[in-house]
Amino acid sequence: MSKLWGGRFSSRGMDPDVLKFTSSIGVDKALAKHDCIATKVHVEMLAKCGYITEDDKKKLAEALDELLGKIEEGSFKLEGNHEDIHSAIHSFVEGKLPEEAKKMHTGRSRNEQIVNSVRLYCKEKVLLVKELIKLFQTSLLSLAEENQGAVVPGYTHLNRAQPVLFSHLVVSYIEMLERDWGRLNDASKRLDVSVMGSGAIAGSALKLDRKFVCSQLGFKEVSRNSIDAVSDRDFMAEVLFALSMVAVHLSRIAEDFILYSTLEFGFIDLGDEFCTGSSLMPQKKNPDVLELVRGKSSIVLGGLTSLMVLLKGLPHSYNRDLQDDKKPLFEAAELISEELAIMASLVKTIQVKKETASKAVEDEFLYATDLAEYLVGKGVSFADAHEIVGKIVKHCAEKNINISDLSVAELKGFSEELDEEIFSLLNAGNSIAGKKTEGSTNPDMVRKEIAEWKKKLR
Repeated sequence: MSKLWGGRFSSRGMDPDVLKFTSSIGVDKALAKHDCIATKVHVEMLAKCGYITEDDKKKLAEALDELLGKIEEGSFKLEGNHEDIHSAIHSFVEGKLPEEAKKMHTGRSRNEQIVNSVRLYCKEKVLLVKELIKLFQTSLLSLAEENQGAVVPGYTHLNRAQPVLFSHLVVSYIEMLERDWGRLNDASKRLDVSVMGSGAIAGSALKLDRKFVCSQLGFKEVSRNSIDAVSDRDFMAEVLFALSMVAVHLSRIAEDFILYSTLEFGFIDLGDEFCTGSSLMPQKKNPDVLELVRGKSSIVLGGLTSLMVLLKGLPHSYNRDLQDDKKPLFEAAELISEELAIMASLVKTIQVKKETASKAVEDEFLYATDLAEYLVGKGVSFADAHEIVGKIVKHCAEKNINISDLSVAELKGFSEELDEEIFSLLNAGNSIAGKKTEGSTNPDMVRKEIAEWKKKLR
């Protein structure tokens, strides 16, 4: 197996430990398909530009097609000592076509080759993750639609705040994921650039057809500056940031489901197939899948930090440090894809425990804001209304009684504007129906929201 370089060096070859230390094949083998496809297009371009014969092109294309078939069926074995996936692919072709393989690397550098292959990988993975986000959103929308009548306490600071429709909460997750979809979609526009023809740093003295390669590989445009092209990893950082936001959102959704499935909350029940038991305690039903989704977010976030730190001090242009840019991206893309798919399935098993949730919203302090806004409607300033209702809550908490236990006379002791009408406000149905703003938990607003999402997700 010949190297893609070596004339400048002694015939003794690399120290085995150095080869092991510098090899990236364990990571960039994920690019085998993309690199093989790109190499085939490069060969076609060389023939088109007259740098290899049509016979050379045919033979090299056949060898690359054979290799691509092995890669896609999983039978391509990375045998021997390879520096990277480019060397492994070259070695395979060289074993079949020793002379023709010498021409295959004409007019290109591994510096540009690796960036182009990663861009192809990102195009494919971003599209997959976007589809999986839509799949998860669709599962969540079904959960929301099936439970439109369920009311749960809404929480701020993990304390009960105001009653909300459970479906309104679930649709909030869909909104989060839509921003993730948008970020990935934006990133896909900026990564859709072919860098082939940039060479190692300065371009090529050969008259190569960059636009042909760009078009054949499905890229939207050709890079404009060869120095930037081979050293740019912004697109990787941007994709990894978008994936990190997905990880954060999945972690937060998982945390909600974990909490709501506990005995202390008891609002939902998870399907047994997404839980595990205890080796000691027979009664346990643990939300392990959700806990792993929550925990594995650290891998993605750590990968983003790793990539940013790797990039921050590099001089222009290409540096070997960039060999370590791919692992965090690949890990994140694979992990997020797996998590989105499993979360979409998990959501389908969730059962809402409406009776338990209904009991939780019997807490009359949840309606304190409704009382304050009632007073505002009577002409009381909000600051004064806030103070009045706060004193009522304090009084009831100290006496360990409900607001509805107070007589009208007692209520008027706090404000003359209070009368028996306020007792109808101490009710979840009236509270949520009384919301008037767009995007609120009002049932009509939520039904409208669900209908709009059904159209959008189609």
